[in-house]
Amino acid sequence: MTFVFGFSLLTVGFFLFRQITTFYNANLHPLCKFPGPVAACRSETWLYQMTKSDFQEENFGKLHEKYNTQALRIGPNELHISDVNLYKVIYGQSSPFPKYAPFYEGFNTPHTVFAECDPLLHKQRRRMLNPLFSRVGLFKMEPVIQQKIKMLVEKIRLLAGNGPVNVYDAFRLMTTEVILQLAFGRAGGLIEEDQNGFRSWFLEGFDAASKSIPDLQYQPWLRKLINIIPQTLVYKLSPEIGNLLDITKFAEDSVRHWQKSESRPDHPVVFEALETVDDAEKVTEGMDILIAGADTTASTLTTGLIHILTDSEIERRLLEEVDLLPTDENGQLSLQALEKSEYLVGHPMGYCAPKTIEVLTRFAQNATVKEALRVGMAVPGRLPRVVPDSLTEPFIVDGKVVPPGTTVSISTYTMHTNTSIWGPDARNFRPDRWIGPQSKGLEQYFCTFSKGARMCIGQNLAPAEIIIALAYLLRNFKMSLRSKSDIGAKNDRFTLQYEAPGLQVTFKPRY
Repeated sequence: MTFVFGFSLLTVGFFLFRQITTFYNANLHPLCKFPGPVAACRSETWLYQMTKSDFQEENFGKLHEKYNTQALRIGPNELHISDVNLYKVIYGQSSPFPKYAPFYEGFNTPHTVFAECDPLLHKQRRRMLNPLFSRVGLFKMEPVIQQKIKMLVEKIRLLAGNGPVNVYDAFRLMTTEVILQLAFGRAGGLIEEDQNGFRSWFLEGFDAASKSIPDLQYQPWLRKLINIIPQTLVYKLSPEIGNLLDITKFAEDSVRHWQKSESRPDHPVVFEALETVDDAEKVTEGMDILIAGADTTASTLTTGLIHILTDSEIERRLLEEVDLLPTDENGQLSLQALEKSEYLVGHPMGYCAPKTIEVLTRFAQNATVKEALRVGMAVPGRLPRVVPDSLTEPFIVDGKVVPPGTTVSISTYTMHTNTSIWGPDARNFRPDRWIGPQSKGLEQYFCTFSKGARMCIGQNLAPAEIIIALAYLLRNFKMSLRSKSDIGAKNDRFTLQYEAPGLQVTFKPRY
């Protein structure tokens, strides 16, 4: 009887607490002066459900218009901001706005260069990894990128006669293989895994796991539970999270493989840079770089190729440029040798590779690649920060003071679709916007890699993969789409993803 009474009392107390909290959030909270959906103001349930929707940023944009506000209340203590002039304030190099820990803890990769919220600890980890992702590090990785793209081209040649190829999955496997070499120092054999296409256990695991991110962010008890219960039970309770554990297991095996290996590759490896870090953190850092660096680059490549193949003028101009790139039939050279000889070599099996490093660099700066990064916006959504107590002046949006401790964000989607910056065709793919002196004024609003001290560490690597992949594909194949049904719908799973059928491209060899 005492137990029943105590349990009943606890239940009533919890119910009253929820009711009081809901009433406070909706009527007395300091953010009550900012407009937003009533349900969003009461609890985080609304934001949790919105995060699980297909493309939350489009919904936020519509709500900004509905409430005629630049500071939309999307949670009891969170604002979604659309004033693009405040981006540098929140995300700039000297910004004191720290990351909002509960959001980043949801990725379950603590102390990584992406998820670490302590500025000092982040600076220490970033210092370890910066050399790998510098321009020098990129040149050392270039042979790996070339190798993986050549494997991709060879596989496409084999499949081309069988019908359209899902290049979205193909790109994902290629970029994953590049990151596997960089993060773990080993290949995954993913491109070769499926003889009839580009499916892989990794993609199945990643797709399922990405859907579980909101659950891990808004249900911290679930995150703690999966870290303590047997993995077999995790698979039964949540197959999606179980798939994430498959990738974790691969990372753990990679640490052991690295430690047992007597040889070391010529290219940079994250594990080598983290020699002084314990194995658990090696695993999480490798996982973080793998998940953040593979799918993002692939989705941008996919977006770029869609627009190239659906605009004959863009395709024509690119082909004219790429066809001017000389080729070499003597084989591949290292990037250091290429810099001296000014050549990027071809492949004796019939590949037509870009040759001169100078010409490739011009292609790297091509407006089409830049526009693919802008429109592709691989991470379109929120990267929440917290208004600090240390500000010398109040943080003001729409003429209203945002109190310290408030969670705020301005998304890449907001920045890249703003018509006051990009013009009425902000959502259109128009490479010419990056040509001419007017393009310099646009750089400050280009946020694909974010800004400041927390800027994406892969800002050199990702464009290089996109550049080289597009050069190879355009040089070697005549590509086409049959219809719009060949293009899958876009979804925001933190990273931008294309649903089935991905991107179905028909290939005809040019050589």
